[in-house]
Amino acid sequence: MAGVWDGLRRWIVGPPSESDLAGQITYAIDQRLGAADYMAIPAVARARELIVSLSSMLEPVAWRNGYPLPSAEQPRVLVRPSPEITRGEYLAQLVGSLFDHGNAVLWQPISGRNAAGRPDVSIVLPFDDVSVQWADESRLARTVDWQNRRLIPGRDCLLVAINRPAGELLGRSPLDLIAASLDRVLAAELYAGAWFENGAVPSVVLKFDGTLDDTQSAAIKSKWIENHRDGSPAVLPRGWDVGGVGGASAVDSQLLETRKWGALEVARGLGIFPPELLLAEVGGSSLTYQNIAEALMTFLRVTVQPLYLSPIEETLSDLLPGTQSARFSTAEVERLNTAARWTAYETGLRAGFLTTEQIDRWEGWLRDTPPDIPAALAPTPAAPEIPV
Repeated sequence: MAGVWDGLRRWIVGPPSESDLAGQITYAIDQRLGAADYMAIPAVARARELIVSLSSMLEPVAWRNGYPLPSAEQPRVLVRPSPEITRGEYLAQLVGSLFDHGNAVLWQPISGRNAAGRPDVSIVLPFDDVSVQWADESRLARTVDWQNRRLIPGRDCLLVAINRPAGELLGRSPLDLIAASLDRVLAAELYAGAWFENGAVPSVVLKFDGTLDDTQSAAIKSKWIENHRDGSPAVLPRGWDVGGVGGASAVDSQLLETRKWGALEVARGLGIFPPELLLAEVGGSSLTYQNIAEALMTFLRVTVQPLYLSPIEETLSDLLPGTQSARFSTAEVERLNTAARWTAYETGLRAGFLTTEQIDRWEGWLRDTPPDIPAALAPTPAAPEIPV
């Protein structure tokens, strides 16, 4: 009954006053978040983009007996899993499905098998189009239905899940785990957007100690706007006064602080560390272009690797022969931090476990070949001698 009375009270009383920000947020949750899309929150959209893009730039590498296989021996299913798209897009679809749904389905069609019967092709199925069910009452095996096909996990497809409790059919998206917090953040975003768009707070108020009808008020307003559009000073006759709108800047400030809180809440819930990676202004931020590579590596280690890459590595390893396993190479991220990379090279050379030939190969350097000098920087050749 309490819920019914609360609903009647909101219907009778209506929305809170403009000055009651907390009440406005609560009212927005009750009225507008029934089918809200969390991707409408800028911080959530940025977090998804960051996780997906960082994961898709990494290279999955096949290992055997503790060593990576040579490039020529890397399985095709890791080099180019899906013939119609790039490997980066394949990984982006896979990680995006895990972020959005907590689950992903990888289909290995029969026509994409090699002579040994191992899959050379793997396709990320759109999770909204598949149906995952228990295979029997034991609730130990699952089946997947997609486009009138019955796919058996382990034979026709592989299931990847994150945040899946024991005994549950499916995993859970990180967005579902922090849904209550995202509801509040989205409500604040909706209210802030509505206030800035429809707040109807004038920049200045003209006051007159007499009486004006609507026609006179409209004429004076138009004349004021026309005369002071350029910000020039005003000379007021007797009986007139001008002033600003009290409290508008305070509300502006409160809304901006609320949106900053929302970005920090999203960063905390989705494991975005440091939170400045969401391109949000955070108090005391010291993130600079010099340490952005270190920030990305930290984010990779604390969130992307344990939550997303680790289950993907195990799943991709199931596509390989039993003596091989798949691991993601972080070289692309480490390449961004030039200073740290060269410091590591110096340490390796001094300790004797690195050679200049290894470093040249990793960096793509050819020491025996003279560097190409751009034509604009090349020395001007001497003028030819004039025959006498």
